[in-house]
Amino acid sequence: MRNIGVTYQNYSMKQMHRLMVTSQAYQMASDVGPEFAANQKMDPANTCLWHFRLQRLEAEPVWDSIHAAAGHLDLRVGGPSFDPGGGARNRRRGDRTRSDTTNSTKAIRRAAYMTRGFSTSRDVTPNFLQTFDVDDGREPCPMRTQTVTAPQALFLMNSPEIENASTELAARLQTEGGSDLGKAVELAYRLTIARPPSQAEKDRAAAYLQNDAGRLKQLSWLIFNLDEFIYVR
Repeated sequence: MRNIGVTYQNYSMKQMHRLMVTSQAYQMASDVGPEFAANQKMDPANTCLWHFRLQRLEAEPVWDSIHAAAGHLDLRVGGPSFDPGGGARNRRRGDRTRSDTTNSTKAIRRAAYMTRGFSTSRDVTPNFLQTFDVDDGREPCPMRTQTVTAPQALFLMNSPEIENASTELAARLQTEGGSDLGKAVELAYRLTIARPPSQAEKDRAAAYLQNDAGRLKQLSWLIFNLDEFIYVR
């Protein structure tokens, strides 16, 4: 693949990405059923790419997915870096430096613009980026690891970002789903993990909601904490 990438379509990155994502290896599932027992025995490390490698999303897509589902991700391009601990102060400062304007005070900027490695008030990477294995921006040749740690689970369970996003997502579901809780459940799955719920998931969600729209916030929290929310399968 490396040699193909060098010469493919006159060094076009777009065409190289197209080649990879339309390949048979990329389109394989990560689930390994009993029918693949022979493959598992011969190649347990998946060196030959006989199934998709289960992997966690990087920090930036995790942050963006949370706030996109909540409906307040700012998709505008450009502007200064921001500190995720700065709250509304960062959002207002970002708005003043943009050429366009918005009436929303809840817009959260994409993680690509998050301060990393250095800021005027400190010289460390924000806790969120450290938790999800972002490389140190001060290093000349940084390398990212990919860990599975307790702080990552605790962020999805207890952080202010998830608390606020769950509240916002629940409000969005009520607004866009109306009084139809079944529609709200389907919308919740589509907004968070980009697929419709199975019938079993619909049934469990209905049993959990107990026909009470006030429980949509808790349902939103539950979906944010599904493995499928932060893992690419």
